[in-house]
Amino acid sequence: MATTNPLSSLATATTPSNASTASSAATATAKLADTYDSFLKLLTTQLQHQDPLSPMDSNQFVSQLVQFAGVEQQIASNTNLEKLIALQTSGITGGSLGYMGKTVEATGDTNTLADGKAQYAYALPTTAVSTTIGVVDAAGHVVYSTGGQTSAGRHDFTWDGKDLSGNVLPSGQYRIRVEAKDSNGGTITASTAVIGKVTAVEQGSNGPLLSLGGSMVPLANVFAIRETPSIN
Repeated sequence: MATTNPLSSLATATTPSNASTASSAATATAKLADTYDSFLKLLTTQLQHQDPLSPMDSNQFVSQLVQFAGVEQQIASNTNLEKLIALQTSGITGGSLGYMGKTVEATGDTNTLADGKAQYAYALPTTAVSTTIGVVDAAGHVVYSTGGQTSAGRHDFTWDGKDLSGNVLPSGQYRIRVEAKDSNGGTITASTAVIGKVTAVEQGSNGPLLSLGGSMVPLANVFAIRETPSIN
């Protein structure tokens, strides 16, 4: 007489990819307990109704008991791993609080216009013949453009929040776009960065995020930190 393997329903719940959240191991534990109870009931019923002339192979039940033990060990390992991840995440987030109030520079192209200023930086890998800097609003419209530096290397760009007609634009997030050309008319790819004071820290799905007045920057994107000058 063949027996049903009740462990098949736990295959997804105990895989490492699904055991990365704090609730997955607990859910798997509850499922295992229910499945184990069902297994014992099934075993008892099958023993009661087995054919005396063709008794069940006890090796099947022994094999499934071994599988239960293996699943329990896997769930225990996942539970410990979740605790380690939670501790590590808490430590990283706590360490990120040290960025509060400091000015950072991070890879990215979107920054917040606040108090009539938004700071960016860009770098050219080679010397360009022409460089154009455009500022794009949330709707995708170019609200300001100007010529930029053409020499290779890093360059700062601070926008005063005014459009091409000199009108003061509302505070909010604006994206910088740098277009550079070489002597043959080819495109030179410029890297961009945003500069700002860290006003808040929060935990994102992929790690800590620093708020530069509203623009969220992953901590992993930060490559320069400096003290924010005090205003007397």
